[in-house]
Amino acid sequence: MKRERRRKKSSGGIAEWFVTYSDMVTLLLTFFVMLYSFSIIDMQKWEALVESLREGIGVLEGGSSIDDVPKVDKEGTSPVDLSELIGDKMEENNENQKNTGQVDPFLKLYEQMSQYIAQNKIPAQLELSPTQTEILIRFKDYVLFDVGKAELKPEAKEILDRIAKILLNYVDQIDRVRIEGHTDTQPINTVFYPTNWELSVDRAIKVVRYFQEKHGFPGNKLSGEGYGEYYPIASNETEEGRAKNRRVDVQIVKAINVNNAQTIE
Repeated sequence: MKRERRRKKSSGGIAEWFVTYSDMVTLLLTFFVMLYSFSIIDMQKWEALVESLREGIGVLEGGSSIDDVPKVDKEGTSPVDLSELIGDKMEENNENQKNTGQVDPFLKLYEQMSQYIAQNKIPAQLELSPTQTEILIRFKDYVLFDVGKAELKPEAKEILDRIAKILLNYVDQIDRVRIEGHTDTQPINTVFYPTNWELSVDRAIKVVRYFQEKHGFPGNKLSGEGYGEYYPIASNETEEGRAKNRRVDVQIVKAINVNNAQTIE
């Protein structure tokens, strides 16, 4: 027995657990190498995917092949400005529509809104999203409401009357009109509005109800949201910044699954 123990003690080699451990480490190394290889993006295929998604949300009228995607070097390290690509494609699409006598009604809606605001000198900001799928009309709060109140001013109703009529002309091209109420950080504590939450929500709902009840705009295409002071677009440290944050945003979202082209007469 003593000889056996000595023989076992003096025998060479490594412990059995170490073999299992080394196998596990090797498998982990292989696994991470595979992950790394998957993380290397083929820029040409990525651009092709972006193009396909862009077409799917209605930015482009027709399809594009992979050959149309800008080429990059073999390492795929060339910088890609997606905003520039989107802008170029939209300009190309708009030019094609003009040449074929077709125009996107949603763009006509934007043009009419722009003309109305400019001609009547309405203190509002108008923006068209880069994808041409959303129109933002941003009103400073005093345009529609008095300070700390949520009752529409008489002159505000005249503005909303005209906007509602324009929207109704393009109701089939509109998926949703979302009214958003925003405030600054100045606290409010009244009987009706204990916080800025209530004030911002009530202002949004008043515009929603005016569109539906006065002009018959479809209720399933309207929504009202109040954000209080929590989505500022400027600093609340200055009066100028707080004035910008007190606002009502009208977000007009384009309907995708409709025939969005009309013949220019």
